[in-house]
Amino acid sequence: MKGNKVLKLSILSISFLMMLRLTISPALSVIGAAVDKDATEMQIMVIVASVVAIPFGFISGILSRNVKTKTILYIGLILYLIGGIGPMFVANFTFMIVCRALLGAGTGLFLPFAAGLIADFYTGEEFNMMIGLQSAAVAVGNIITSALAGVLASINWRLSFLIYAFAIISFFLVAFNIPEPEKKEKKKEEGKAFNGKMLFICIAIFIYAIIYFAFFGFISYVVDELGGNAAQSGLASMVMTLLSLIAGIIFSKTITVLKRASLPIILLINVIGFYVMSQASSFGVLVIGAALVGIGFGLLMPYGTKRVIEAAPASAGTFANGMYMTFVNVGTAISPMLLAVTGAIFGRQNDGQFIWFVSAIALVIGTIISVILAFVKSKDSVEERA
Repeated sequence: MKGNKVLKLSILSISFLMMLRLTISPALSVIGAAVDKDATEMQIMVIVASVVAIPFGFISGILSRNVKTKTILYIGLILYLIGGIGPMFVANFTFMIVCRALLGAGTGLFLPFAAGLIADFYTGEEFNMMIGLQSAAVAVGNIITSALAGVLASINWRLSFLIYAFAIISFFLVAFNIPEPEKKEKKKEEGKAFNGKMLFICIAIFIYAIIYFAFFGFISYVVDELGGNAAQSGLASMVMTLLSLIAGIIFSKTITVLKRASLPIILLINVIGFYVMSQASSFGVLVIGAALVGIGFGLLMPYGTKRVIEAAPASAGTFANGMYMTFVNVGTAISPMLLAVTGAIFGRQNDGQFIWFVSAIALVIGTIISVILAFVKSKDSVEERA
């Protein structure tokens, strides 16, 4: 059905924008030269957008229960567009930081709806498929805009900010193709909007976000230690992202086949990926590990999104996803500090492969817990049928 495909594209266009606050990174050195700032100072541009997105994601989830969905989306996309392309017009670092804060605020406002709208319009197998495609859309946005930012920056640093003009397309897709979702009335039997099961899922993804960021935090240093260069570091990151895209596309079929074993196997893939990278003595082996981490990430993120929405009351799907993404963003924000502390405790602060080994151990613990939970749930199901 053509209309259905347009609706899907419109919803997924929001996910395409989700991580673009990070994909300006390839252009930072050129932008820094234009405003006379070093690499450390330029990282503030990325950090500010990510930090500001955290509270606004939480605020958006709360607003979604009383304010029209499209109103929040319009405000978020407008702030995103102004904050995104604003720096191309003024070569002033302070002005750029203010714009990046606006970008983060806009991102936070529309972020919960990336999956929230899927819960509003789809159920069953189609819901699972869309949750997987949502993860794939994030990866597509990362790949396209990372490359585009670098190419545009090589022409002129100002042009690199044009990657945020994609928000214009999303704005019109939302305006003309997404109907205002009906507000689901909260029923007494639904219970609290944020329950224990949702909290457990959010804490679990928070821990995973800390671990996952270890890949990006140390990949360039490990590649350098293995005798590689920046281009190879970029290649490893691209392979990881590409495999996460593919994993998102096949997510629905994967969990249909694996059923209750889905989470343990997904976590096991992550374990193997981080372990292989921690032991890699050549670039080729490192890329194999990166590919496995990409597959694990591409399956785990939509799995968590699916579970947290299912755990929430029917009237609080968007709020649930807002909380979920808030925990993800907080995890990635504090990850560098926690990983540095972990390394310092063992006297291996700058040893990326050691951190990956510790990450693998943490994921093994998570895998064991998931196996126990799957077994308990399976046992309960058998007893209910008896």
